[in-house]
Amino acid sequence: MKKNRLCICSNFTYPSTGGSEVVCSAVAEAMASKYGFEVTVLGFNVDDDVVHNGVTYRKCLKGGNFISQLAQNDHILIYSDSFWEFDTLLHNIDKIDCRVYLALVGAYHMQAHPETYILLKKHIDKFTLISHSKLNTDYKWCRNNNLPVKVIPNGVFLSVFSENTINFREKYKIKEKYIILSVSNYFFGKGQEILPQICRKLSRTLDDFVIVQCSNTVKYPYDKMFLDRTKGKSQGLNIRFMRDLPREDIVSAFLGSDVFLFPSKKEIFPLVILESRAAKLPYVALKVGNIMEQVGGVSVGFDAVDPKGYALADNNVISHLSSAVGSLLEGESLRRSVANEGQKDIDSIDWGEIVPMYYEEFSK
Repeated sequence: MKKNRLCICSNFTYPSTGGSEVVCSAVAEAMASKYGFEVTVLGFNVDDDVVHNGVTYRKCLKGGNFISQLAQNDHILIYSDSFWEFDTLLHNIDKIDCRVYLALVGAYHMQAHPETYILLKKHIDKFTLISHSKLNTDYKWCRNNNLPVKVIPNGVFLSVFSENTINFREKYKIKEKYIILSVSNYFFGKGQEILPQICRKLSRTLDDFVIVQCSNTVKYPYDKMFLDRTKGKSQGLNIRFMRDLPREDIVSAFLGSDVFLFPSKKEIFPLVILESRAAKLPYVALKVGNIMEQVGGVSVGFDAVDPKGYALADNNVISHLSSAVGSLLEGESLRRSVANEGQKDIDSIDWGEIVPMYYEEFSK
C-alpha cells in the first residue's frame, strides 16, 4: 500500500538543534513511526541527505528546484511564513497538487510584507493555517483578517526527562551552590546580552551561583557576533558559556539546575519553557508569546516594545528579572512550590498528546 508522503519545510532542521528543529523532528518522526508516513524534511542547513529515526533530511533548494522537491507529496507543512522560500511557493501554488499546512509562528513575514499576505489570501482555499496558541500574535492576526486558523500547541517528550540519569554538575565539574540555566541560540531578540546585567545585580546579594548559558552553533550570519558580544560584556562575571552540548546533556542541565532564566524579548511558543516544566525547574521569563498561559514560573512584564515588537529591557525590567531569580534561589519552599505548579496537567504537553492533532489535520 502506498504510504502517505509528507514534506516539512523549515529554514533550520536536524542536525541543527533549536526550537523549530525540535518541533519539525518531533512531528516528522511521529508521523513516520506511528502513522507510517513517508516523511522528508527540507532545511537550508542540511548539506547531504541523512536518514534519522525514519525521516529523510534533505537540503532545501531554491526557486524552481524547490518547487520540484515538493512534487508528488500528499501533504506539505511549512514551518513559519518566514521560511525563505515561502514566497516562491505562493507564486507557484498552481503547481502544487496537495494541501499546504502553514504553521505561522508569528506571521511576521506577512505582517511586514502585505503583498505576500494578499497572495496567500487569494489562494487561502489551498492552505490550512496553524497557530500554536490563542495568545499569539499570529492567532490574533488571523482573527482580525477573517482567516480560519487551527490551534495546535507545541510539546515535549516527557520520557526524555524522566529517563535521563546524567549528573550535570559532576560531568561539567560545577561547584557553585546554585545553577541558573539559560538555554537559547544566538538570534536577534533572544536577550542573552542582558545576562551580564542580571548577573551583576544578583551578585550584590548572592555569592555562590553560576549562570550557565547553553547554545548551539547555527548557520546564521550573526550567531558568533552575538555570542562574542555577550561574552565581552561578561568579563569578570561568573557566567559559563557552553556550546554544542549533546541533547542528553542539555536535558541533564534542566534537571540539575535551580532556576531557568529566559531573557528572550519576543516569542511565540518557546519550547524551553515546556522543557523547564518537564524538568520540574522553575523559570523566570519576560511576558512574551504564550508564556502567560504557562505555569511553573515567574513572568515579568515590561512597559514598552521597539518598532518590531521586541520588549525593551530597561533597568527596571532587569531589576525585576534579577529579583525574581534571587527570590526563587533564596526561598527553597517557594522554589519547590512554583516548580510543583508547573506539574499541573503536565501530561497534556507531551508530544504523544499533540502529534495526533497533526494527523487529524492531514487525514481530512
